[in-house]
Amino acid sequence: MTRALKLEEKLLQKSSREKIISTFIEKNSKGPMVVELDPTTACNLACHDCISANLLNQGGFIKGRLRELAEDFKNIGVRAVVLIGGGEPMAHPEFSSLIDYLDDNNIHVGVTTNGTLLNRHMKSSLKTKWLRVSVDAGSEEVFQEFRPHKSGKSQFNLVINNMREFAKNKKGLLGYSFLILSIKDKKHNLLSTNVGDIARAAEVAKDIGCNYFEVKPAFDIMHFLQKQQDEINHTVEKQLEKCKGLEDKNFRIISPYTLGDALTNTNVQVKNYDSCNVSKIRTVVSPSGVYVCPYHRGNNQMKIGDATKDSLSKIWSSERKEQVIDSLDPKTHCRFHCIRHKSNQLIDRMIKGEEQRVLEDFDLFI
Repeated sequence: MTRALKLEEKLLQKSSREKIISTFIEKNSKGPMVVELDPTTACNLACHDCISANLLNQGGFIKGRLRELAEDFKNIGVRAVVLIGGGEPMAHPEFSSLIDYLDDNNIHVGVTTNGTLLNRHMKSSLKTKWLRVSVDAGSEEVFQEFRPHKSGKSQFNLVINNMREFAKNKKGLLGYSFLILSIKDKKHNLLSTNVGDIARAAEVAKDIGCNYFEVKPAFDIMHFLQKQQDEINHTVEKQLEKCKGLEDKNFRIISPYTLGDALTNTNVQVKNYDSCNVSKIRTVVSPSGVYVCPYHRGNNQMKIGDATKDSLSKIWSSERKEQVIDSLDPKTHCRFHCIRHKSNQLIDRMIKGEEQRVLEDFDLFI
């Protein structure tokens, strides 16, 4: 099995603990510690059953607005920004200048990308703390089927070459992401899957010079784990077994803990808390609004403001933000598998004084 990511350990860092104390105990928070920023909703791929399909190609932040937001992030103490989105963040023309500003002001930057435009932003992208490319294939034919380009021409070799070039000069981490995908007919009969390409993709990732290869389960548009047929789950396990010998001190095979639930078709995640603590220290800023988390991106009930008009500092101190976050009940609003589940439980223990461990800062992307 892969090494499970332990995201909650990041909350034990000195900077994270200081933020938790100021937010939950001292009740003094000018802004979140981490922002997930969607520069644009544009995307140049046409993937089957895209989880963000209802959010795509609805515009992006206008010229100059990203710089204004970044300046505001600096002023309210944001420590890290993840450039991500329903679309492809590198499709925004000011992507490079945004990274340059954030880096100049000691705000850590992480990027999730499809890799097709990396060559256009190579110099600035090398300043990131991590860059993860969603490839979901280890061969051109599988890539073409599951991550088709709007032009109809496969972008696999372009993506791999871009990653290889990035790896030559990277200072941060480079990740190769593999999402388990399947195509089914209307009667849910399996037509095709990419899982047979996992081991080959891991080999490609190591050859490129990636720091890690990540295998992730698929979610439906409502963020529930997709139930896979037993044959797919068995194939995933066999493919992961093949990957074991690839690991060394410079290359890891990893996965979120939700992969284990997916492989056993465990679709229930019991939440024993009444509020989402993580939403008080991490938020999503997109052209369509500011939301409590990426799972609720596009959900107006969980929208706390409009970043095309207002600063995040104004939104963060607004009554609307307090009302939305106070009304958020994970047991009711988040019945899906949430990757922040264990982090919410840990923050509860930290607030109660039941968790005293403190780690030196190693990754501010809580």
